Amino acid sequence: MKRLILAITVFCGIISLYAQSYDQERTALKNFLVRMYKAEPFEGVKVVSDYDNNYLLSVVLVANNGQSEIARNRIAQVKSQRQVSQYLGGLVQVSSETIIRTTEKVKEEKSVEEITDIIKENSIGFTKAMEVLTVIDTPNKQKCYMFYRKAEEMKE
Repeated sequence: MKRLILAITVFCGIISLYAQSYDQERTALKNFLVRMYKAEPFEGVKVVSDYDNNYLLSVVLVANNGQSEIARNRIAQVKSQRQVSQYLGGLVQVSSETIIRTTEKVKEEKSVEEITDIIKENSIGFTKAMEVLTVIDTPNKQKCYMFYRKAEEMKE
């Protein structure tokens, strides 16, 4: 019985060490990239290196015009995929458009604001899924989405 408890304790300890390692690596990368972005804001794709890995980073700005979080997330994902595809050179033709219409209608003495986002993308290429690293607010009331993936995984 003592051996079983000891074996379970050792097994749980080993699993928690590996789980902590991944989380610490990701947190350190996130903190580094947020500091880098705040020092000099940018939008686009960059290759970022740490001690052991190279990461493909895609930074996307999305206007915070009262859309739902789901809509902003989808807009950021599509923009990120387009940027990465263009960076990797897998596209023959790209046509992307974001249209935001804001109108005011007066109903029962109240102003109603209507916001519509239309995204059209015509492209040839393939981009593996990028993981959202973090989302931060920018001073000009936009959301900054940072997507990343290990560069070695993009080649497979």
